[in-house]
Amino acid sequence: MNLKKTPYLILPTAEAREELRRRAINRTEALARSVARITSCDDPCPEYTEEVSNEYMVVDDLLFYQQCRVSLERCLENDSAILRYKCRDESVREVCFRRVSLGRVKIWGLPG
Repeated sequence: MNLKKTPYLILPTAEAREELRRRAINRTEALARSVARITSCDDPCPEYTEEVSNEYMVVDDLLFYQQCRVSLERCLENDSAILRYKCRDESVREVCFRRVSLGRVKIWGLPG
């Protein structure tokens, strides 16, 4: 990852933790809505195949944000951490974390 051209955030540690937690909760809620969706049990439901594909993307996002949370904690212990998350579709997401001062962290590559 070319860090010189990559947008970044500098956040207080508590705010970074809360932002990643909030994103994970958002994906969990999206998955819960999808699972709770009512479908007919009598007739074939072809649109549900698309729903399952969408659920895989939501699960990938959820696991990605959970791994970001782990990487943030690793960064706080070791001054930096890099997450290379391989998605189900074989794409790779990379996020870099670096502690820049007491109580602040710089994050590159986190999706908006």
